[in-house]
Amino acid sequence: MDASEEFRNEVELGGAAALDRLALLIAAKGAGPLDVSGEQARLDELAADFGGGTAAELMGWLRIRGFRGNADSYYDPDNSFLNRVLDRGLGIPISLSVLAIEVGRRCDIHLVGIGLPGEFIVAERDEPDRFHNPFRHQSMSPAQVTELLRRFAGPAARLTPDMVQPVGALSIAARMLANLAHIYAHTARPADLEWVLRFQTTLPGAAPAVRRQLVATLAALGRFWEASDVLAALVADPLAPATPDEREADETLLTQLRGNLN
Repeated sequence: MDASEEFRNEVELGGAAALDRLALLIAAKGAGPLDVSGEQARLDELAADFGGGTAAELMGWLRIRGFRGNADSYYDPDNSFLNRVLDRGLGIPISLSVLAIEVGRRCDIHLVGIGLPGEFIVAERDEPDRFHNPFRHQSMSPAQVTELLRRFAGPAARLTPDMVQPVGALSIAARMLANLAHIYAHTARPADLEWVLRFQTTLPGAAPAVRRQLVATLAALGRFWEASDVLAALVADPLAPATPDEREADETLLTQLRGNLN
């Protein structure tokens, strides 16, 4: 199986999907080929080197081991690929949080992902008011999390209970893919954007907008047959919400795409 099929199979496990495996399969597609089991063994080795302790001690240890936020090249796709984070010691908030969660899990430190607007951090599962920021190498109180939130959402932003609800492995994978889609869309890399969008469409609850973006990307690559197939499936999907204007636009575009096949 290739990374796409393995990712789809992992997603089908639902709540039992493994975060490290999801992240590494994304990397296998974007930076591969990749020995996923071998990369998991590298995480095992990191956990053995750390040996255990508190979540705060884990944050300090990751800093000492050289893992840090890549503020200079924040939008480098390698920052989102877990194997490259292990290679280079550089990442962004969500990939460094995945690293912390997975090293912690192997040492019985139970961390959960917290998807703030504009930032990703972790919290202790059994002490949910104890937050940690692997990107900035700090442990944080709720007041400090509010301060971090306001850097992105404005000075009037309030930290609500919903914002600090733990997110599962599939939601973390979805956010990693959304980051990559943003990067590839804004750097005009349609071939890379295509695989990211296809991965996104395998996730539960994928928005119709993702499928429409995939249609546009395939059309930009001159792959009109595939684009028309994706769009036809969307138009026929009774579970895909669409306004009357969106439905009309989809049907018009489908006619145009099929016209390109003649």
